[in-house]
Amino acid sequence: MKNKILLGTLLFSLSLEADSVSFTFYNDFFAGSDGHFTNGASFSWLEDKKKSDNVYTNMLLSLAHKISLPLDSSKNYNAGISLEQIIVTPENIDAKSVQYNDFPYVGYLSISSFLFEWNHDSFNEYRVEVGVMGKYSGAEFIQKNFHKIIGSEQPQGWNTQLSTRYTLNFLLQRGIKSWQGNLTNTLQADWCNHYGITAGNFNVSAFGGSSIRIGKNYVQNFNVHYPYLKGEANLLGADTLKHSFGWSLSSGLETKVLVYSAILDRADNNGYAVHKNILNALAYFSGSIYYNQHKFRLFYEIPTPYIKEDNAINIFGGFEYIYKF
Repeated sequence: MKNKILLGTLLFSLSLEADSVSFTFYNDFFAGSDGHFTNGASFSWLEDKKKSDNVYTNMLLSLAHKISLPLDSSKNYNAGISLEQIIVTPENIDAKSVQYNDFPYVGYLSISSFLFEWNHDSFNEYRVEVGVMGKYSGAEFIQKNFHKIIGSEQPQGWNTQLSTRYTLNFLLQRGIKSWQGNLTNTLQADWCNHYGITAGNFNVSAFGGSSIRIGKNYVQNFNVHYPYLKGEANLLGADTLKHSFGWSLSSGLETKVLVYSAILDRADNNGYAVHKNILNALAYFSGSIYYNQHKFRLFYEIPTPYIKEDNAINIFGGFEYIYKF
């Protein structure tokens, strides 16, 4: 029995050789102010570009050719999967009844399949996301148990959460390294930009962002930031993780034109006082450390309000951990 377990562990390890995994976590625990976006988490896996037997990447490439995506055979290709969850609540979590003058309770759980086409200077991302809003998202279970762990008050209004809805969404994104170089003999810097669109019955939007990074001995990946998860572009180039200590500091600005949001539009239709702002912006700051196969990033975000009724300045906090097998 022990030999079977060891053999299974070995085969699993070999299947992940040089692949990348990441875990991203948001919570108001880090900043003390969440502006209704209470919690967010994602777990992602990206298949390695160097292996010739990348079954999942080859499967998505075959599908892409069948639907005539304009792919460039000279580029690198990586495919992956991401599991994501977000939790939204009203500010007052003591009330058991519906609070129509605030946000509703709602959770969203999704699984995404994505394909990256890239080289050293740019990338294109193609993503399909299937999800569910409502009680099947597991948001109530996660929030109550996390609050129990950190000793926070228990939310009382999950029985009023928005009804179940199944979703299908698509994302197209392009990222570009606009500049990179050395500021001194040891200090590096780069400038990255990205833009894209989302479309589906969960979210319809156009977005773009720009970021500056400085540091020492950091990984030459794509330093792009996507608000509320979907940061897998950071995994591209993670195979160059250093065998020594490195660090970096980043700051940037993100903008979004929000045409449709299933959460905000359904809440509005149900009588909640939530009328979306079409134009949104977000400033962010982060610090990262790199060591061997590991990368750890701590970040803070300052967004403009997503609804017209919210005039407060909110700060989100979170972290990202990347491991390269």
